[in-house]
Amino acid sequence: MNHISFRVLFICIFLPPIMYIFSIQILEEYVQKRRSKELMNVTIQDYEALYSGRHGIKEEINTNIERYLENDTLRSLGVTTKILVTTKKGKLLYPYYYEEAGIGFSQNGAFDSDSGESFNYIKIAEENFQILDDGIMLSVDVKVRHNSWLTNCILILYLFSSIFILYWYYKKRVKEWVAQRENEQKRIDLLSGKLAESEGSLEELSKKEEDYISKIDILKHDKEDLKSDILHLKDEVDTQKKKSLEIDEILEEMERLEEQAGKNIALKQEKEREITQLREEINQLKVIEKQSAKKRKRDIESVEKRFNTIYKRLLFHKKAIEGYLTLPQDFQLKAEEMIHRLNEDDSLVSIKRKFFSKKGGRSPIFEAIFSYSGRIYFKKRDDKRMEIVTIGTKNTQEQDITFIESIS
Repeated sequence: MNHISFRVLFICIFLPPIMYIFSIQILEEYVQKRRSKELMNVTIQDYEALYSGRHGIKEEINTNIERYLENDTLRSLGVTTKILVTTKKGKLLYPYYYEEAGIGFSQNGAFDSDSGESFNYIKIAEENFQILDDGIMLSVDVKVRHNSWLTNCILILYLFSSIFILYWYYKKRVKEWVAQRENEQKRIDLLSGKLAESEGSLEELSKKEEDYISKIDILKHDKEDLKSDILHLKDEVDTQKKKSLEIDEILEEMERLEEQAGKNIALKQEKEREITQLREEINQLKVIEKQSAKKRKRDIESVEKRFNTIYKRLLFHKKAIEGYLTLPQDFQLKAEEMIHRLNEDDSLVSIKRKFFSKKGGRSPIFEAIFSYSGRIYFKKRDDKRMEIVTIGTKNTQEQDITFIESIS
């Protein structure tokens, strides 16, 4: 897990605002088309009253549109609708303020009682028919206001989707890194076993070589003795033949032993080459392990710097930072939630038990539980600040308690 892909970071950062902008535009176009169809159906409903002259067409249009807008549920979510109704000749029908040519109408659809005269229903009907015959033009403009409930929910949805993608990718990279570390450790163990086995075989070969060399020396000494005996016993033919047979057997044995010794020497050289190769591979793995240790040191420094910056009321022991980094990802989130509570208000943290100093110290060390098996140990200092002593799990509880006892 050396780095996170720049492409993934780029997508997670820039995709939410881009999708937000396009979504708002698409939503405005969709709502505008839908409302245009709905308003075309509700703009004029009572044609019988218009043709009979009971009320004017402007009043009919305004009443129906106002009733439609009153039932608009999207207005509270930040969707604004501007409506304009005109004839094809450009005469304004909506919005209408009930004033035209000295003829007044009340907003309830009745004639103005203060006019003092009866209206000509035929004249109103003719006017309504003329407007309907000219044709009605409907213009709808829908805008979704930014920083409203609807737009904020859309933006939050895209942001959480981006965070989920980044978290999934980071978790995948962590699993790959852990699997790589396990494979490297298995390879080191396998090579160490081979090295130990080869060293054992080399020791056995060295012992056999010493035995063979000692046997060869003895045989060489016997050979010299036999040669001297042959010079002194030339006259004794029978005895010489017997001695010659023994010498031949001894020489054959010597040749066999020398051949075996040569094979052992070659085998020893081959094993030494294998040992040299194994040592080189182990040295390479040690270099990789040192690099991992350096990276772990950088991680510790990074987490310590972040904690000291965020949590001003807390102090962190190095053991606590190291324990935090060994936790799984979900345990780290729960542990940092507990650290945040301690920083804000330590009374919100439930204490499981206390550890009192064996050296007579005044400040006990408290143990708190997070995520069922997680453990965090802290104490109150004389300067009213909290010190996080160590962080671990139920599996590391014995080592953590031993460490607490050693510093208390």
